[in-house]
Order: sequence, then structure tokens, then C-alpha cells
Amino acid sequence: MSNFIRKYVKGDQTIWVIIIFLALVSLLTVYSSTGSLAYKTQGGNTTYFMFKQLAFLMVGMTLIVVVHHIPYKYFIIFSLPALYFSILMLGVTLMSGQNLNEASRWLTVPGIGLSFQPSEMAKLALIVYVARVLAQHQREGEPTYGAFGPIMIHTGIVCLLIFPENLSTSVLLGGVVMLMMYLGRVPFKNLFFTGFGGIALVTLVLVLAMNDIVLIDRAETWAARVERFMDDDAEVNEYGSDYQVTQSKIAIATGGILGKGPGNSDQRNFLPHPYSDFIYAIIAEEFGLLGAILVLAAYFFFLGRIGVLVRSSNRTFPAFMVLGLGLMLVIQAFVNMGVAVGIFPVTGQPLPLVSMGGTSILFTCLALGAILSVSRHNQIEKKKQMEKESAQAEAT
Repeated sequence: MSNFIRKYVKGDQTIWVIIIFLALVSLLTVYSSTGSLAYKTQGGNTTYFMFKQLAFLMVGMTLIVVVHHIPYKYFIIFSLPALYFSILMLGVTLMSGQNLNEASRWLTVPGIGLSFQPSEMAKLALIVYVARVLAQHQREGEPTYGAFGPIMIHTGIVCLLIFPENLSTSVLLGGVVMLMMYLGRVPFKNLFFTGFGGIALVTLVLVLAMNDIVLIDRAETWAARVERFMDDDAEVNEYGSDYQVTQSKIAIATGGILGKGPGNSDQRNFLPHPYSDFIYAIIAEEFGLLGAILVLAAYFFFLGRIGVLVRSSNRTFPAFMVLGLGLMLVIQAFVNMGVAVGIFPVTGQPLPLVSMGGTSILFTCLALGAILSVSRHNQIEKKKQMEKESAQAEAT
């Protein structure tokens, strides 16, 4: 086993530890939080969803191992074809996607019946493409003028295709791209007016929906969530956002310092989607404040390692790619946890590598594999440099 790890598991060891830790947390919490769902859909087989999650995690780990051995230069080559394919899939999903949770976000592969979310694929493809364009337009000591146009054209298409059915993913992806451009020295005035335009568009859709002028089918749901979040006296109902957040807060509050123990959650029977959108509340209830802090710390440590990788990269493309993918995963995690504790409106964002869901896990693992590919390359370059310096020292 140790020989296998030394031979096939390369890259940042801290990131590998974080991945394994979050995967173990996922298995424990998914098993605990899917009891009611198992009785409703699987005849009481409470291990069904745990083994399904285990299968996805094992496939995901395999993807990480395979992808992190691929030189990152190939990500540059396939970034544009992957982006155009993602745009095509988003268009098909918008027109004929499967309706789940009142949103057509899923596409079913004909013949095998496998459903997936093209938006997850689009996030990954767009970030790699943005990293490529930023790297191509970097000039020493100069603003990155030429990158803004192509990036905004492709980002606008992707975000507008995601927007009608998944506002939070569209806003999150657009925000990450804006951060990448800011750090890539794209002129701030361009980013300011673009950001202002995006915020104005979202605000207009929400305000009109609050006044019964519905431009997008999902806008009423978004507006209701924002209204409930802003109004402390909003009526709590069985299916409303306040009900979800209230049950989540009860789970967190009753968990105490050490928690009730694995499998002892009470709120899993009352909280909608305790295995995905609100899985952090179940973690806090069963593992207590200490468990919740450990999970939060794991994402902070991951963000720190992303910073180390960016600084140690001697080329711009891998640095931007790692930065974008890392920010996407970490910000998404913070949004999920923020919803659980009531500091953000309900968004439906899963907790990366923890929430139940095959599409999210597999594309998260692809992103982690790409990050570890850069880490592996940096280690090889560092080793070569050390050998070169050692040879020069011996020669002198």
C-alpha cells in the first residue's frame, strides 16, 4: 500500500489529507441524514445512499489520481472545446432539461438514464478557459487589456444560460471570474461597470418578481427567499426558506460543543435536504461546534495551500487555473455553510466533496485533480532545480 501511494499519489500532501478527511465526513453524515429519504424511496434500506455516496467518492478519488498525473498543458489544449461543449449542453438543458426541485438543471444521457448537471461541467471549463486567456495576455508591469473582451463574451454566455434556472451558481461563477480578472490585472474600470451591470440585472429581476412581474419562472422563488431573509417577521411555513433555516439553526444550537454523536441527529427528520443543501447543520448537530470548526478549518487550510501553489508556480496559466478552481470550491463551501447558519439566503449550493450528489462530487474531484496536477509539476520542477544546483555545487 505504501509503495502504491509513493508511486501514484503525488502533489501537495496537505490537500490529499483534506480530501480524505472531507470524504470521511461525507460518508458519516450522508448515512445519518438520509434515513427518512431511505424509508420513502428505498423501502427502509438505510445503507443504500451511503454506499451510493461511497461509490461516487471512489470514482472521484480515481479521477483525482488519474487527472493529477496529466500534465497541465493538456488542460490548455482542451479548455476551449470543453467550454463550447458545456455551452451546448447548457442550451439543451435549458430547453429540455429534467425538472428536479422545481428547476430544470439536469440532463439525462439517452440509453443509460444517467442524469448530470451541465452547470458543474461549465464551471470547470470556463475557469480553465479564463486562466488560459489571462495567461496569454500577461505583460510584465502592464495592465491586461486584451483579456477582458473574450473572457466577458464567454462568461456572459455561460452565466446567462445558467441564470434562468440557477441564480446562485450563475452569480458565484461570475464573481469568481471577476476575482480572477482583478488578480490578473484587468483594468478595474472594466470590472466595475461589468459588476455594476450584473448586480443591476439581478436586482431588476428580483424587484419585478416581488411586484408580481415575473420575467423568469424561478424569479418568484428567488424573490421569496430574499424577502424572508430580509424580514425577521416573515411568516414561517412548512416549505418556506424560513422553515429550512429555522430547522438548521435548531440543529446547530442543540449540537452543543461535542455534538449528539454520529447517527443521533433529530433535525434530519424535519430539515429539508439535510444530506445536501443543509448537510453542514447535521455536521454541527452530530459532531458539535468542534466538528463544525474542523470542517470549516479544512476549507481554510485548503485555501492556504492554494495560495502556496500559486506562489510556487513559475508559469501564469497553472497559477491562474489553481487560483480560479480553488476560489470556486472554497467560496461555494462558505456559501453553503453561511446558509446553514443563516447569514445568506437559501441558495441550494452543495458543500464540496461532502454533500450527497454524484455530479457535484465528480466535477469537484476533476477540479482537485487539476489542482494537484499543478502541485505535482511544481514538485518535479523543484526537484530538478535542486539536482541542478547540487550538480553545480559538486562541479565547483
